Amino acid sequence: MEKLRPQPEQKFFGDYIPEKFSLIEEKALEPYFSNVDKPVFAVTGLPPSIIGAIISRHSQSPDSMRRIFLNEFVGDIHQLTKEQKDQQKIEEFLEQKKAEELLRKNFVGFGHDSLAAAVPFVLGFDKVSQLSAKLIEDTRIGLSPIERSTRYGNFGSKIDGKYLYARSPLIMNSEEHAKLYEAEINANLDLYNELLEPVGEKYREKFPEASNWQIRRMTFDTVRVLLVAGNFTNIGVMVNGQAMENMIIKLRASELIEHQELGRMVEKEGAKVSAPMVERISQDFGQEAIEYRASLAKESRALADEHLLGIEPKRIKKRVALTHFDPEGENKVIAKILWPGCNLSDEQVFEAVRQLSVEDKKEIIRKYVGQRPDRRSKLGRAFEEATLSFEIVMRFGDWRDLQRNRILTPHWRVFNYQLGLDVGEDLYEFGFGQIIEERLNEIAEAHAIIAKDFPAEAQYMLAFGALVLYEITLNVRELGHIVELRTGPGVHGGYAVVASEMGKQGIEVYPLFRDVFQFANWR
Repeated sequence: MEKLRPQPEQKFFGDYIPEKFSLIEEKALEPYFSNVDKPVFAVTGLPPSIIGAIISRHSQSPDSMRRIFLNEFVGDIHQLTKEQKDQQKIEEFLEQKKAEELLRKNFVGFGHDSLAAAVPFVLGFDKVSQLSAKLIEDTRIGLSPIERSTRYGNFGSKIDGKYLYARSPLIMNSEEHAKLYEAEINANLDLYNELLEPVGEKYREKFPEASNWQIRRMTFDTVRVLLVAGNFTNIGVMVNGQAMENMIIKLRASELIEHQELGRMVEKEGAKVSAPMVERISQDFGQEAIEYRASLAKESRALADEHLLGIEPKRIKKRVALTHFDPEGENKVIAKILWPGCNLSDEQVFEAVRQLSVEDKKEIIRKYVGQRPDRRSKLGRAFEEATLSFEIVMRFGDWRDLQRNRILTPHWRVFNYQLGLDVGEDLYEFGFGQIIEERLNEIAEAHAIIAKDFPAEAQYMLAFGALVLYEITLNVRELGHIVELRTGPGVHGGYAVVASEMGKQGIEVYPLFRDVFQFANWR
């Protein structure tokens, strides 16, 4: 099995600038946060409501979880630090070592993975790239993330005169690429800042009745096509031990140094909360799992080179294309609607359904679905029997939002600019489309140069306005959730159109399901 490539001596987070806290602020933070000066930290000992509120603020706040806690959820900081002494005394009477020995015996020793799913962690990530946010969020179960939204806040700020984005040591140590990399991303963010005010004024003229908050949101939403995948964000996650172990393996198996370092930091900070939950990572199991996960991407590329070499790529014409579906999907769904209410075998029920008339099938679906109270009342599990696959071309910025929904089977490649750009209609209407397109074409050219040597690291240069390829396989129940969620009021127009088109194509091949997406706002 191929070993992971060695890291350069300079670390990715070597230039991380920790937030400055006063002595009393540090004292107030220490019982609840595993550190006050690193980009990854664990949270413990706070009431669930406060933890949830802190994480939820990530969506619209530029601050880290530590600062949000101090600014918004600490009343009298002096009184808090006094009372913390009593809490520490109480903890002395708890059998922490006994609990860890039990977990170590059953989880590490016997491999009872279900125990890990019952151990909760709260983690904070401060100033990590968009690529890291997406990898952390790419977890089906056991993890609940909230990241800072690019739709609601300004991502053009600086610290010590530098914009906040990823600077990989591999690129920054390159005499050929370092200056080009920084110059191009800086130019994008310069233009981003320059356009915030004039674009906001155009929206004010177009929507004179809109509130200031609505104008700000529309402005950030539109101008974010200039942001890049390297732009830093903050994330708060609630994760169980089993999912955290998988997160560590996934991060450390990545080609990107940033991800590998984050994986090690999650392991270190998680150990401060519950050491047994991360001990398997340092054993043979952990290293073998990391190397195996890393080998999958390498083998995929090697096999593609071996078996697909010489095939000329076709130009992708449609933004949303249904590529596969189960032709028996409707019958399978109806069979599973009926199956729980009888004592027949699956085969008998399915054959009986195939003999039903179209009208009978429609009536079964109509009665089963009924009138749902709202979109949060999901379709029944029977609708998971019908599956569809889609090939989607969409802006990277919109893909980020759709990807966060953790669709069951998603696929994407190393990102690049090969599919072109989508600046957006509003910017052309306001007279800024051409200048943005020119800027994005320039960074695309620079990306192509750097990607020849560092294809993985060059992804940090991908603008939110770049088109990317996304393939997903999902069932009709999932499709209904995505369509109704992502076409609802206040959503971004880019992914609303994608979700709507997925739904329309889905009911074209499954016409019996035409009326089950009761809360879709078709675009």
